[in-house]
Amino acid sequence: MAGEKKKAGNSRLKAFLIVVIGIIVIISFQYYILPFVESIFPILKGYDRYLKDALAAIVIFSIAVGILSIVKRTIEKTSQKANGRNYRGLYTVIRAIVYGGAIAAFLAYIGVSLTGALIGGTVGGLILSFALQNTVSNLLSGLLLATAGVIKPKENVSIFSWLFDNPVLGEVIDVKLLTVQILTIDGNVTELPNTGLLGQTQFTNLNVGKLIRVAVTIALPVDAQISGIMSIAERKMNKQLETLGVIGMEMYFYTKNFNSNTVKVIFNFDNIRNYNRIVSALNVAFEEGYWEMKNRAPQGNNIILGFPVDIPVKSIQERGDTNLEARKSEIGLESFHSYFFIKSSAMNSIKVTFSLSESALYDQVANAINYAYEEAYLSLKSEAAK
Repeated sequence: MAGEKKKAGNSRLKAFLIVVIGIIVIISFQYYILPFVESIFPILKGYDRYLKDALAAIVIFSIAVGILSIVKRTIEKTSQKANGRNYRGLYTVIRAIVYGGAIAAFLAYIGVSLTGALIGGTVGGLILSFALQNTVSNLLSGLLLATAGVIKPKENVSIFSWLFDNPVLGEVIDVKLLTVQILTIDGNVTELPNTGLLGQTQFTNLNVGKLIRVAVTIALPVDAQISGIMSIAERKMNKQLETLGVIGMEMYFYTKNFNSNTVKVIFNFDNIRNYNRIVSALNVAFEEGYWEMKNRAPQGNNIILGFPVDIPVKSIQERGDTNLEARKSEIGLESFHSYFFIKSSAMNSIKVTFSLSESALYDQVANAINYAYEEAYLSLKSEAAK
């Protein structure tokens, strides 16, 4: 506690010294340095007023920059020691106040009466307000965002708005007076206008303590067992968690409808720049899990074969089963079943359901099934013609 008070006292002392040094520089320049230089270069006497004003502007705004530098370091250190609390948003407000004070100080130095300007500049003010309405709107929006603590530097956020094509995910670099600067998950720095963020945007703070927490949804076809897919995907992801910087992961069977099953995956990780790698790994794991389960499930793998009614379908089915059984181990077929599936006046259909071994290729198996029953049909037709 004593150390923190000492550091705060040092910061105030530094700010005070910056102001004092600035005043000393202005006085020294006006009463000592400038007269000496003008005695050597008399031509400068005609620019005396401009030189003094230029130096005053440089010194005043240098003081503002120096004070803000001290304030920023103080806020950063305080936020790092505040057990998850983030005070960085205050910097935007303080920056506006300090720069506003610097402008007011410079105007007072050059003899502009702020009261008179406010009272007498109604017409000019109206003209400027129309000309600068977007700038002023962004300025006020930035101050409101900062003072409300909605968005703060060094926080990881998801920003969703109808103004953007997709949600913007990334780390807030700075809440400026006109824009919010975001380092996106793609590594780009984007500037979002403050007016577009205030009142038309949903902010989600992704930080939970020192970690980042994000949820993604993955849609899957309904023709493979969802619990099996989730189990396989989780097993594959567990092998990569440490490499990806994922601290914890949860999976939920989230929604089900006629066309798809949806899984929600919530994961905690430590670096927003790993987001794309994690999502890619998740998609690959679920894709591999889906095909592995689909290949295991006979109801997921099926082929419907049509044959003319000139050969009894039972004969085609029995001989086709025999042909396929002979090639079963060769093509990686674990099991299969055939059914007389559809009957019409012109065509009989046989449905073959099957499951594959892990090393089998679906296209090769499908090719073998088609040939097995085609050969059965052709051989039976040839025998019937004799």
